[in-house]
Amino acid sequence: MTARLAIFICLSVLVSGSAQAAKLYKIVDENGSVTYSQFPPQPKPQQDQSSTLKVAEMNVDGESASQVRAVGKKQYCGEIELPVVNPKNPEEYLELGEYKYTWTRELEGDTDLNDVRFRLHMNRYNLNRDPSEAGQRKRDLQCAVQWVDNQKGDVQKAQTTLKNESEQLQQEISRIQSQRDKRCGSQPYRDPNQPGTQILWDRWSECYHEYQDELYELEYKVSQIRVK
Repeated sequence: MTARLAIFICLSVLVSGSAQAAKLYKIVDENGSVTYSQFPPQPKPQQDQSSTLKVAEMNVDGESASQVRAVGKKQYCGEIELPVVNPKNPEEYLELGEYKYTWTRELEGDTDLNDVRFRLHMNRYNLNRDPSEAGQRKRDLQCAVQWVDNQKGDVQKAQTTLKNESEQLQQEISRIQSQRDKRCGSQPYRDPNQPGTQILWDRWSECYHEYQDELYELEYKVSQIRVK
């Protein structure tokens, strides 16, 4: 046997082994019991042809993502409902990162459920979970994560919009503070034993608080803007 022929035979074995590992058979017997196997059941003898055994080859690779589908105004990746983002509220785009984090964590944690041998192990110990459901869930999660990635451009625009808004509010706050300090001056000294100092302090306090409501409102708006 030549070296080239030996290599060809080895590659053929590897390819056939990989193809076999990707298959999973759902077997339903006459009593309705469901089992899963990497291998199809052996043919029944001629006298047992009356058996109602049902065998279905299942696609459990889970490698290609599901497709986004629209139902009315909502979008779905399989059973996963995608978030609806209002372009008028750019803060909502920043929440997509939280969705992606949750879906990615589930996707990484559920990877072993998409392994044929792990599913066979579950079936052997009567852990009743249809392996095709695990594969479908994986495809749905991949679709959802990909959908978030496709919103990257809108997320960046939202970040820029919120950053500009925050800077404009900060400029307005600085302008009002400057106007207040110019009109009211610095906080005066107050001594309870000197009535004249109390009068000056009261005048300053009244002037100072004329600006506080507007400043509090602007500062609250800034605190509500989350720029990531």
